Amino acid sequence: MNDNWYKRIIGARTIKTGLATFLTALFCLTLNLNPIFAILTAIVTIEPTAKASLKKGYKRLPATVIGALFSVIFTFIFGDQSPFSYAFSATFTIILCTKLNLHVGTTVATLTAMAMIPGIHEAYYFNFFSRLLTAIIGLVTAGLVNFIVLPPKYYNQVESNISLTESLMYDLFNLRMRQLLLGKFTKGAPYNKLNALLDLNQKVETLLSYQKDELSYHKHHDDEWIRLKSLTTRSRTNRLIITHLSNLVYLPRDTHIIFTCDERYAILNIAHSISEIQKTGHFERQRQAASVLKTSVKGLDEFDENQIKSHIIYEILLIYRILDHRFA
Repeated sequence: MNDNWYKRIIGARTIKTGLATFLTALFCLTLNLNPIFAILTAIVTIEPTAKASLKKGYKRLPATVIGALFSVIFTFIFGDQSPFSYAFSATFTIILCTKLNLHVGTTVATLTAMAMIPGIHEAYYFNFFSRLLTAIIGLVTAGLVNFIVLPPKYYNQVESNISLTESLMYDLFNLRMRQLLLGKFTKGAPYNKLNALLDLNQKVETLLSYQKDELSYHKHHDDEWIRLKSLTTRSRTNRLIITHLSNLVYLPRDTHIIFTCDERYAILNIAHSISEIQKTGHFERQRQAASVLKTSVKGLDEFDENQIKSHIIYEILLIYRILDHRFA
């Protein structure tokens, strides 16, 4: 049975948020403290990785203290029924958090300040220190839960998104080659597909950074580092291919290229071979086609009217070489 069956119903981060909320409320109620401020802190402290929770927690705690302090000060000056208390508390909290580079804690600090004002009344010292204590409870509880309970593993998500990236990448290359041979250089599907491809590859790199953070904060076997390194190399190679592919998509509007019959045949063979990678799992080399393009580009002066044609052939050969190395 799959041990991760629960992920089909509810995500691990959601489970950890619920658990952190429960424990935070339990601790606060046991100490006869209002749990709402601690719960707010705990909820925003659950990050995708334990490292992110701990790193941002260092800034959220002082930011929360700032929010609580300003709410007490301006409530003392204007009272809890004045709109000035809310306006000045929010404004000065945001200003000071920004000046102290506590951006990640600004939102929770401002919310804490706004929620505190109606209940302060005359108990200024008690409210300030009780909010400080509840903030600490929320941060510590959420940080421990995120560190101990269900450490995230992003391998499956990364592999799935990398496979999707490669599928879209190879399809886009095949589409663009056929368009170039037909003389189509207008905006349309290639631009949209490329933008989607760039977004997907960025998502992969974000997930890889999350997984690297998790491995650095927990003890893991060497095989997990090897797996992460393999996925990272694969992602970087995809990014390199996408860079060259984007150079084939973004061309001047007035582009007009005439390919010889041999060049057309060579480009089609390479495009077909690349499009078949997802089906066959390997790259069928087209050495004769690559040789034709190499010979062709050697005879072109890249600084005359053939500059764009030379550029396109160079990019095709570079992508071919990257894939040749990947499937070596």
